[in-house]
Amino acid sequence: MHLNIRITWAAWAWVNSTVDIIAAIFARLGYDLITDIEYESRIKWWVNYFDVSVSDNWSKFLTKKVDLLLAFNAESLERQLSSLKDGATIIVNKKHLEKLLGNSGLNSDNENGNENIRPLQERFNFLTPEIDDKYDNTYLLWVMAKFMWISAEIINEKLEEVFGKKWEAVVKLNQAVVENIYNTFEITKACEYKIVDKKNELEINYWNKAIIDGATASGLEFYSAYPMTPASTLLTEVVKQNKVKYIQNEDEIAVVNSAIWASFTWARAMCGTSGGWFALMTEALSFAVQAEFPIVVVLAQRAGPSTWTPTYHEAWDLNFALNPTFGDFEHVVMYPSTLEESYYFGWLALNIADKYQTQVIFLTDKQAAELNGTVWEMQTAVVDRWVILANPPADYKRYDLSAEYGISPRVKVGTVNWDFIATSYEHDEYGATTENSDLKKAFTEKRWKKLENFFEREWYKGYEVVNPSAKKMLIVTSFTSYTAREFIKNNPEFGLIIIKFLKPLDARLRDEIASKEEIIFIESNFSGQLEKYITNEFGLKYIEWLKISNLRKYDLFPFYIEDFETLKK
Repeated sequence: MHLNIRITWAAWAWVNSTVDIIAAIFARLGYDLITDIEYESRIKWWVNYFDVSVSDNWSKFLTKKVDLLLAFNAESLERQLSSLKDGATIIVNKKHLEKLLGNSGLNSDNENGNENIRPLQERFNFLTPEIDDKYDNTYLLWVMAKFMWISAEIINEKLEEVFGKKWEAVVKLNQAVVENIYNTFEITKACEYKIVDKKNELEINYWNKAIIDGATASGLEFYSAYPMTPASTLLTEVVKQNKVKYIQNEDEIAVVNSAIWASFTWARAMCGTSGGWFALMTEALSFAVQAEFPIVVVLAQRAGPSTWTPTYHEAWDLNFALNPTFGDFEHVVMYPSTLEESYYFGWLALNIADKYQTQVIFLTDKQAAELNGTVWEMQTAVVDRWVILANPPADYKRYDLSAEYGISPRVKVGTVNWDFIATSYEHDEYGATTENSDLKKAFTEKRWKKLENFFEREWYKGYEVVNPSAKKMLIVTSFTSYTAREFIKNNPEFGLIIIKFLKPLDARLRDEIASKEEIIFIESNFSGQLEKYITNEFGLKYIEWLKISNLRKYDLFPFYIEDFETLKK
């Protein structure tokens, strides 16, 4: 079974709480799920919608088509009609349906037989309670629950969890509505989906929270940010956890500099932003390269350029993440592909930054950052800070050129003999500025040496292959892996390569690609940034038998399962 439930109304109308409760109910019953949140940046009155994609066979994917719609006004209902499957169930206040039918003529017969304007009652199953108070969402939610024969006890349990003691009066009001709906509202057509209690409650998390959870588990000590969608909730989660020192700075220049100076004092430091403000961080990142400060920057992409459509999805900043500042240097770019991996990468990013004394760009995007879903086992966090000198010598060289792999031992601030100069200039082994030609050459080579043969030294791979025997491979990043996995499950002639490290690239990936007949790059931008990057880095155009194609999307929305179906033509 796969069920796509859509909830739609204006931004200010508690739609989020309704979605949270629906997701919590299905997770409680043991169903796998992810959500898709689509909202306009204009806060009031504009129509938003939230999908909860539910499965009983461990499939997570996004679809354009809706099985069940909860619409909280006539405008929301009208906007979603084209997305509904034939025979879909619509739950709406009776007065809103009457308003729509009266204004649009959608209930009239159509001589031309156009399916889209057939009388609505013939096309869809309507559940229309008569509601005359401000809590439309509560009534419609419990009509949905009764329609699916979901236990009122479970509903009440999740009400208390979502609203909590702070909203005790709201909980009691909702519970009274539940009782009223279950006792009085008549369901004339049975639900075709058999919803049962699978006795296996699943945990729900969302992407940005998972990142912070993972980082905190690995000893994150400082976080800085200035709110910018879709990175804002990273700071929210840090504040909620109350385990990490943090600051909301006045701008992104202050954000990155405060994180860098936290790193200077040996704190594990992270900051987060989106593309528009990441642009302001680039000068400070160059300083971090020169002074060898470890730092993790979460870059949460949104549709650009500039502020453009700030609450929608596209992946335009891959090139920016690969080349985030001026100068000649190497760094790390990570791009998790699942909720579990966003937790894992949350702590792995800090380890890599510390161990290699490098800069890690933790790439994500709007669709991933705000994605909620059920999660399975999280990989246990570990802490790896590489070589820390407890008793440095009197002539401690912070930038020791003889250090293994070019990674000089660090010392905690306050330790005897710890002090050194951290400068944006080229410097000697003690940090003193220099313009000596030999030293410039030596330190350039030292900084580049740190990430040489990166994957030969580490235990993880920079990519994942699904269905490796296939000769046609989709190449994806981020949350798109969820829907891509579902597509290849039903189309085994295709395989899947999920890129998780963009920089450095795992050299083993080239051999994997070279063994195939066709690769298809799936990406959410116009110019094909991922395709150009990997093709150039691995010289793929010189592999004579390899066909390189692509599927690109840049309409503000994610890849749905229907988008992948076009690959079969």
